[in-house]
Amino acid sequence: MSADAFSRLLAQHIEPVARMLLGEPNPHLSKPGVELRWGNSGSMSVDLKKGVAFDHQDNEGGGTLWMLGKLQGLSEGEAVDWLRDNGFELPEGSPQRGSNQLAGPGKKETVATWDYVDADGNPVFQVARIQTRLPDDSWKLNKHGKIEKTFTQRRRFEEEADVWINGLIDDDYMRKGKGQNWTRYSAANFEKWKMTERRHFAGVDELPLYRLPEVLEAIAMGQAIHIVEGEKKADELWKVGIAATCNAGGSKKWAPHYNEILAGAHIVMIPDNDDVGRVHMQLVGSQLRPVAASVRILDIRSFWPEAPNKGDIYDWAQTGVDVGTLYDIVDEQSKPWTKELPKSRFNAVPFARIDEPGQEHEYLIFEILTRHEVAVIYGESGSGKSFEAIDLGMAVCRGVPFNGRAVKRGGVVYQAGEGGIGVKKRIRAYRQTYMEKEENPDFILLPSRVDLFAKSGEEDIETSRGTDALIAEIKAWADTFSSPLELVVIDTLATATPGANENASTDMSVVLNNLERIRDECKTAVLMVHHKPRNGNNPRGHSSLFANVDNAIELEITSRVDVSTRDDGSQLVRQIHRATVQKNKDGERGHGWDFILKQVVLGRRPSGELLTSVVCAAPGGQAPEINDDKRLSDQQNIAMQALIKALEEYGEAPSPMLKLPRSITRVVRMGYWRQEYAALSMIMEDEDPKKKQERVKKALQRSGERFLGAKWIGRAEPYVWLTGRPVPGFKRASDSTYASEPEPVSAGMADVIDGDIQL
Repeated sequence: MSADAFSRLLAQHIEPVARMLLGEPNPHLSKPGVELRWGNSGSMSVDLKKGVAFDHQDNEGGGTLWMLGKLQGLSEGEAVDWLRDNGFELPEGSPQRGSNQLAGPGKKETVATWDYVDADGNPVFQVARIQTRLPDDSWKLNKHGKIEKTFTQRRRFEEEADVWINGLIDDDYMRKGKGQNWTRYSAANFEKWKMTERRHFAGVDELPLYRLPEVLEAIAMGQAIHIVEGEKKADELWKVGIAATCNAGGSKKWAPHYNEILAGAHIVMIPDNDDVGRVHMQLVGSQLRPVAASVRILDIRSFWPEAPNKGDIYDWAQTGVDVGTLYDIVDEQSKPWTKELPKSRFNAVPFARIDEPGQEHEYLIFEILTRHEVAVIYGESGSGKSFEAIDLGMAVCRGVPFNGRAVKRGGVVYQAGEGGIGVKKRIRAYRQTYMEKEENPDFILLPSRVDLFAKSGEEDIETSRGTDALIAEIKAWADTFSSPLELVVIDTLATATPGANENASTDMSVVLNNLERIRDECKTAVLMVHHKPRNGNNPRGHSSLFANVDNAIELEITSRVDVSTRDDGSQLVRQIHRATVQKNKDGERGHGWDFILKQVVLGRRPSGELLTSVVCAAPGGQAPEINDDKRLSDQQNIAMQALIKALEEYGEAPSPMLKLPRSITRVVRMGYWRQEYAALSMIMEDEDPKKKQERVKKALQRSGERFLGAKWIGRAEPYVWLTGRPVPGFKRASDSTYASEPEPVSAGMADVIDGDIQL
């Protein structure tokens, strides 16, 4: 039989196998002829058309052999034997699957049996362990190199000695003749296997727990009952007088009537060291806790750290330990059973565990760039985007402060699709200006273009320049770094997304998804260099770009100039550029730094002309301090505008009791300042008046603390006023709200114009 034909045959068996192992499906959730579901929430399903099963709780699935492995813990070969033992039609010499021979030569032998009896000691059924002895007298092994085994449940045929009925369900059975065992009836195999008898046997209604009479006696004596997985493990504990039991059929076969048997007992559950065992004990614990006197669970790893995967209490006993010490171990190491939290695909953190260490955001560059996030640096043409990105990237790979801010050192991959050759000059200029000759940081330049708009999976990594290829290359270079990869720069986004419409949300979602793939698969921060339209505030293109990044740095050319003196005494005037952090994950925004583009001579061209480039430098030749930024953030600017407006509209002469200088001619009540701030603030749109009021109060409080610290305002409840100190860079609003000429609020108030002012 071919492998395909064998698979189709297995698919035909999946429904009766599922019914045998799981019972009748949930009629409310099942779709007859299409899909069957088991459990109150339909966690296990069988697709009848495809012949496959799926465990929705564990998010995994497969065919008939997978289901037998999942529910019975069987290997593929063991699952095939189980199917044959339970009367399912399978041909001899089934095809190989991988390295495991599903059905091989040899003779099946019963190597161990365990009897299940009722409360009075009457036999109900027997579990038999069956192994296959090969012609060389060795046992057949599974693909893991362990003895292949299968378990069958059988009951005695009372009419004949030493004859068994293989199966416990209500069904027709068949055999070859007198003295032979009965197996489940199969019309297709009846004649093929030369069967001569067919007979119906009623099923076993209630399967008892293993060693039930002894368990009941132990409960009556107040002993704890230890629930394990398998009869052999229970027997091992009984050898030293530890009451133990298990259910027949393996994982997830706990029956409701077992709860009645164990009602009022003290329970200790000891799962095997695997996920199947732990899931099984979760099921048992959830059913026993409402009826038992107590339910505790003992993790074998707590007292046997070397426990192998799938190791169990029997394996522990074979290491030469005193099994009787388990009593003390239970007292010291077992814990009250609690329902295990669900497995989260979204890294859920319950409120009670909110303080536990976990993955939280961490700065790559303090207050500017966050580790393992997507960021953008943007500005108009000529604003110095690429130069600043190089400056930033070199600070990361060298581990040196960036504009006075702390930096986490790490490898950098700089992809330069726009002017890749020119970028080499810029890096040489940086090296010549700031680095020692022996420095060799973890920095890689990729001067070729990439395509972050190409559909994933449709590219040949060996020849393409899509996201898959870029990720593969980044990982390859990261493996050569002496420090972990921390930053990937894409310069520029436009050249890296040929064919994409920047204004289309569908196109940008593809690009953003690929940037996030680079972030996640390479475990790095990703910084894209992007353009800004003239007179615009955000990066060019669809708003989703700015909305979906975690850090954003805006560059602009200011009207301010930096004046320095050359060696010959002449003056050099440069425009000052401004970088402003417009978005900062979980941090303040609005801060920034000034820089100039300083020319560096790299040598001469063959024609004799100077070969030059530029680097980012601090204005005035002085390195910027971490707190050099005195400019107001957007909200602080609004707060200052609101205070001026409140003084204009509601200001009053100060009371002599305030003892203010004569220059302070107006004060205003805090309530009016808050009122004007609420009217001007663009971020305070909220339908809930109480929530809006609270947000206004907190935002104004933050701005007020900044103003007080800089001594721009004074306060004495309930009044506030302007002190007259200069506010660097503050710009008076020019909209219609301030169309009329205001009265002087304090000395210098008439000089309120664009630029630095005196208040």
